[in-house]
Amino acid sequence: MDVLKRLVQKRRHGSGPYGHLFRTPNGRELMALDCETTGLDPRRAELVSVAAVPIREGRVRAGAALELHLAPPASLSGDSIRIHRLRGVDLEQGVTVDHALEQLLAFIGNRPLVGWCLDFDLAVINRYLRPALGFDLPNPVVELSDLYRKRERYRSPDALPDLRFERVAGKLGVPVIGRHTARGDATTAALMYLKLNPAVADQ
Repeated sequence: MDVLKRLVQKRRHGSGPYGHLFRTPNGRELMALDCETTGLDPRRAELVSVAAVPIREGRVRAGAALELHLAPPASLSGDSIRIHRLRGVDLEQGVTVDHALEQLLAFIGNRPLVGWCLDFDLAVINRYLRPALGFDLPNPVVELSDLYRKRERYRSPDALPDLRFERVAGKLGVPVIGRHTARGDATTAALMYLKLNPAVADQ
């Protein structure tokens, strides 16, 4: 989110029930975020699952993760099921979008968000959040593909880095955990973040 938009939203909502989301984070904890959806168009894709994994004191706290499955969305199809492997029957006990947003906001608070291609995940979440609460997620964002691209540009200025998720994880020596599951991808992203920020991992 750009600075001006954040300031406008803070002015409108900073004194409301979600005002804490607009406060400056203390910097001691981050949240790796990932979503699974019914498609690749953020204007139409519906949420299937969402997960957030804390990164605290230089460690990935996978055991403290939040993982939510949502009720089967109308656009759930065979094409998306083949990717995230969540069928309608697997989502029968899923929560509503409103309940998922409420739990997600309570869990992540104002902590910076870490992830791979987070623009997509945030676009989908904000498409639900904006009409419900009137604002987009105001959290600072750490985009891992940008961090990796900068690292590779420093090491090999003339090379074009391979930015496939699995390839980057392999280059960083990080196991790919539960690929195309929200919790697995968020956990892998958290581990990648620590590899790209060794000073954080050494805390």
